[in-house]
Amino acid sequence: MGHKRRKKKIKGSTIVKVIVATLLIAAILVGAVIILKDRVKTQFAKDNSSSIKTATVESGSISTTVYGSGRLSDDDVKTQEIPDGVTLDEVKVAVGDSVKKGDVIASVDLSTVLSAMADVQSDIEDIDKKIKDASDEEIEDKITSQVAGRVKKIYAQKGDDISSVMSNNGALLLISMDGYMAVDIDAASLEAGDKVKVTTSGDKTYTGQVEKKSGNTVTILVTDKGPKFEDEVTVRTNDGDELGKGKLYIHDQLSVVGYAGTIKSVSVEENEKIKADKTLFKLKDTSYTANYEQYLSDRRDLEDDLLELTAIYRDGALLSEYEGIVKTVPDTDDSSSSSEEAVTVFEVRPDETMTVDVSIDETDILSLSVGQKADVTITSIEDETFEGVITEIDKSGESSSGVTSYTASVQIDKKEGMLAGMSVTASITIKSVENALIIPLDALKQTSSTAYVYTSYDEENESFGGMTEVETGISNSSYIEITSGLSEGDTVYYKETETTSFSGRGGFGDGSGFPGGSFPGGGDFPSGNFPGGGSSSGGFPGGGSFPGGSSGKKGS
Repeated sequence: MGHKRRKKKIKGSTIVKVIVATLLIAAILVGAVIILKDRVKTQFAKDNSSSIKTATVESGSISTTVYGSGRLSDDDVKTQEIPDGVTLDEVKVAVGDSVKKGDVIASVDLSTVLSAMADVQSDIEDIDKKIKDASDEEIEDKITSQVAGRVKKIYAQKGDDISSVMSNNGALLLISMDGYMAVDIDAASLEAGDKVKVTTSGDKTYTGQVEKKSGNTVTILVTDKGPKFEDEVTVRTNDGDELGKGKLYIHDQLSVVGYAGTIKSVSVEENEKIKADKTLFKLKDTSYTANYEQYLSDRRDLEDDLLELTAIYRDGALLSEYEGIVKTVPDTDDSSSSSEEAVTVFEVRPDETMTVDVSIDETDILSLSVGQKADVTITSIEDETFEGVITEIDKSGESSSGVTSYTASVQIDKKEGMLAGMSVTASITIKSVENALIIPLDALKQTSSTAYVYTSYDEENESFGGMTEVETGISNSSYIEITSGLSEGDTVYYKETETTSFSGRGGFGDGSGFPGGSFPGGGDFPSGNFPGGGSSSGGFPGGGSFPGGSSGKKGS
């Protein structure tokens, strides 16, 4: 009996301990949650306060820059050909050698040089006969119109060389064939067929009519009798309201051209109505045809070839025409066995400039132009920026994953340490404004129709105020230009672009179950598994074991 009563007493004690432990655990959990809530609330309040930023509208410079990357390549390779028929005995230089102008780069078979000289001399004699025959040919001593129309622009005047006029203007004279001049303006209110008034720079007004409309651009026709080619005209409604301005051009144009001779006289005037076969110009100095001029050019080339061969024969060798690093040399075995199939050039790299082809995004390529300056940095050469210039823009484009990119070639002066293949970044400033009013880009808010900023902030209610519409100019990755709506010294308020979140690895803070560990204080519970520091897993305050724990003891 005594044993049974003791056993019941132990069970009652165990129940009491379980209840105490359960209450203690609940109290600790409630306390932990309260502490956690306070910490999170305090942290969020602190973060919210610190995320409100202010900025003063300042005057300064701002620029928009396009960036591209690529690799350096050797530039301006010079080619020196071996004259036709000349055989090399021995190449005296190798790839990578430095040469100066006049250095011997190859010995030659002098007999082949003499043979080549004889061939060139024979060619000169043959072309001299062609020149003599061509000198008896004559071209027309006048230029006539093949169509009827109205003369609107005369470029060639008495005494002008025809080839010079063609080079400068692309034509000798322009004819309007359908009776109309035209001007294009932006006028969304006009439609095809509408009548308007067109006033010239000389204040003479003509009636015009809209021929066609594309988008907001309209083409307006006006008579070609009177208005001058490329005159700046003003287009108005019939009520006198101005619609726009533009330059007159010939609606249906014929360009009259020529290729040889000198203008002896001009037989027509601007604005004159002419018929087909009308004489436009009379010419002189036309005794030589284009064939004659071509023969003379060919003879000059042969003379140069003969002089080059003469110099090789005199020197007994082929001399370098350039200074630099040898890049390519001919194969003497090939040249001696079959000169027609041989590699017939030396290539020399003067080492003066290098080029990098940089990839440019499709949104930026239209902002670039040949001649623009570029700042170039080379990964292997730290703390130095080199000035380059755009020499070529390839607008054919290459697409990858739905994105199209283009190539711009940037040339720089070669400096010590630059090697082909080095990685390069080029920055090209496409727009720049001095003394602009600027604010941080984050401070600007935008909708589909407007842009605005906040000029006040209520800390008590945690709300922005003073919404002010602004107009903007250029921007970069950090700042934007304000063209109207704000003044220098104004203050704007904005929220910092920042995200506060819990860790994805654990529950809070540093990624553990609770801040600082599983519970505040570190460890599974403060100061051990439970208050009191029980050592065994599942311990109670003061020692003992958790029911079902690892100790296996049923009592003491």
